[in-house]
Amino acid sequence: MSRRNLYPPRFPKFATGIRAQVRGDSAFARNWWWQKWVKIIERIGTGIRLGKGKNYAISGQVLELKIEGNQVKARVLGLRENPYEVVLTFRTPDAEQKARIVKKLRRDTITVARLLADDLPMAVEEGFREEGLELFPGEKLAEGEYDMTVSCNCPDWANPCKHSIAVMYILGEEVARRPLTLLGLRGIGAEELYEN
Repeated sequence: MSRRNLYPPRFPKFATGIRAQVRGDSAFARNWWWQKWVKIIERIGTGIRLGKGKNYAISGQVLELKIEGNQVKARVLGLRENPYEVVLTFRTPDAEQKARIVKKLRRDTITVARLLADDLPMAVEEGFREEGLELFPGEKLAEGEYDMTVSCNCPDWANPCKHSIAVMYILGEEVARRPLTLLGLRGIGAEELYEN
């Protein structure tokens, strides 16, 4: 009796996009902020999509990633011909909250120096929390209100989908290398930390 596979496995097309390192031996794997980022992805990732998203990130399926203000816009190659469009939007503090956070950060020159040297002191996260905000994404603030929203034009009903998770891994590696990226997504530029 011959067998026929009615549902042959489908794999994404070969891509030469941005390749995530996502290994325990990478240079930034020991950073507390990278470890926290990965835990957040693992917490918000849904089932099998988490593993698929990680594989997409490693195999270069994220073709493009741009940061524009508080948004990350990316194109991710999936199973279909055209790449999917992923947008991550980070909540930013209002003007008063931002002014207080910047003032706290400026007060501590060591914290600013560490940020400018691609280090992330825990005092930065504490400064956001004191304002009732989160520095890292993924926290639910109130019913129906999140500090980061995720959208993808793929047909998957899950949010985040594997394409969005792939983008989160790539973005996480950028944040691990340059923590000021995360502050920028929260509306605070490096120049604001040392302006008089």
